[in-house]
Amino acid sequence: MLKLNLGCGSTQPEGWINVDYSLGARFSKIPFYNFINRRIKLFDIDINGVPRKWNEKLYIHDLNNRFPWESNSVDIIYCSHTLEHFSKQEGQAFLQECYRVLKIEGIIRIVVPDLKSFVEEYCKGNIRADEFVEKLGVLYENKRSSFKNLFLTVTQFPHRCMYDAQTLSAILTAMDFIVERREPFKSAILDIKSIELAERTESAVIVEGKKK
Repeated sequence: MLKLNLGCGSTQPEGWINVDYSLGARFSKIPFYNFINRRIKLFDIDINGVPRKWNEKLYIHDLNNRFPWESNSVDIIYCSHTLEHFSKQEGQAFLQECYRVLKIEGIIRIVVPDLKSFVEEYCKGNIRADEFVEKLGVLYENKRSSFKNLFLTVTQFPHRCMYDAQTLSAILTAMDFIVERREPFKSAILDIKSIELAERTESAVIVEGKKK
C-alpha cells in the first residue's frame, strides 16, 4: 500500500512516504545536520520550539511541482497544515495532483486551520482586534537578529489562503471526490493514530475525500 504524508514536518511515521521541502528538510541531507540543529537550534524548530529531527528516509520534493508518482498509483494521502501555505491557485494545482495520483477509491485527508473558528473566537471577544491577523498566521514574524533576518523569507511560511469546512468540501467535491467532514482520529485510514497529532486538530477543519 502506497501512503503519502505530504508536508510532513516533524511527523514522519513508519509505513508512509514522508515528503517535505522546507529548508530544514533539504539541509537534513547534509551529514550531521540533525546533530548540529539539536545543539544550537538554528532555525529549524517545530511549533513547540523543539528542534526537528529529520528521518534519513525523508523524501524531498517541491509540492508546487508535478508529483513524481504515477497516475492512479497511490492509496492514501495525508496532508496536515500544508494546504494553507499555498496560494489559492497553487492549492488548486496541488489538490489536482493529489487527485491524479490517487487510485480509484483512494483516500485523501486534509487538515487545515479553520477560518470560521478564528472569526467566532474574535466575535466572542476571545481574540482582540489587534491580534486577529497575527492569530491567522498570515504575517512574517519580525525578528531583530540580523542573522535570522537573512533567512526570514526562506524559513517562515505564513498562511497564504484560509479555508472553512464548507469551502474545502466544495473544492474537493468539484474535483469529483466523495467528501466527508471528519472528527480527529475518526477516519477511513486505519492507522490514522500513527500520523495525526491532537494539537494539530484544534481549531482545524478535517475533511476526507474518496476518489470516484
